[in-house]
Amino acid sequence: MTVQQQKSGKQKRIVRRVVSIFLLIFMPLIIAGALMAGARIHSLFRYEESYFSPQYQELYPSPGPVAIALESALKNGDTRLFSELTGMKREITLEPQPKMMFSILVDVDSYDYFHYLYFDFDTFHRQTYFIKEINQRWVVVPEDLYFYFDSGQWLRVFMPLAMTWWVILAVVGILKGLSYLGARTRAAYGF
Repeated sequence: MTVQQQKSGKQKRIVRRVVSIFLLIFMPLIIAGALMAGARIHSLFRYEESYFSPQYQELYPSPGPVAIALESALKNGDTRLFSELTGMKREITLEPQPKMMFSILVDVDSYDYFHYLYFDFDTFHRQTYFIKEINQRWVVVPEDLYFYFDSGQWLRVFMPLAMTWWVILAVVGILKGLSYLGARTRAAYGF
């Protein structure tokens, strides 16, 4: 093997190592970007167009009528009504909760989601449902991947996980650097 080939092999290893380090550092951002792209692509096919006709736009012109109709759907386990309220192609099955009552509008966030609280008087279970205007009509938005990205809720999970990932990488990098320095020191002193 010539000196030129050895240098070339060493340069390739260095480039591979640098690329690997950058991939490790940016892994949380790459994963978040891929999930965000998937959610955006899914949102293109998420809603059933027939639920956005002028008839439904008149029936649900504001969040209030949606919230009131949602109480009925939850009480009766009315899957058809819930599909109408979500406007989605995918049908979500509901279990009847006869004691579920509409409680209060809790919040309107910066992403234009209305947070409505419902309360089951049998089990004392509280459930928040989110209502947003989509295509000139108000819909219930289920808590799925699309919701978490669209509402900004994903940052509550992503940031702590990403920070943990980066702290672990920093600790491993420091330990690896100390190990390398220790090995060089031992070699320099003949140990």
